[in-house]
Amino acid sequence: MSTRQVINPETLGQSRVPLSHGVKVGNLVYVSGTTPFKPGTRDMAPDFEGQMRQVMANIGTILEAAGSSFDRVAKVNVILVDIGNFKKMNEIYRTYFKEGNYPARTTIEAGLATPGMMLEIECVAEIGP
Repeated sequence: MSTRQVINPETLGQSRVPLSHGVKVGNLVYVSGTTPFKPGTRDMAPDFEGQMRQVMANIGTILEAAGSSFDRVAKVNVILVDIGNFKKMNEIYRTYFKEGNYPARTTIEAGLATPGMMLEIECVAEIGP
């Protein structure tokens, strides 16, 4: 019997493309590449810091809906449009995790489909307290 469950928090709205915000399978949640759109809109901050904080807030919403949290994140993939934002990304990123409890991570530079979008982040986390 499958334990697969789609996670699409109402506050984030439905994706315009064929994907789920997250999918729970067993004791893991797979969070799709999360964008900097403000919930329920196509609006995003014009600056990197604003976009980074919005992405992390959106991930937090998905994790919470799945019964997880940043403390349970095991793996993160970060896509930056401009690798020059790597230092800023790290400064903000570290505030979401307890010192010494950082997940495994890969960071790459690549273009994204939406003009003005500066980053996208996906992750895998355990379900539980």
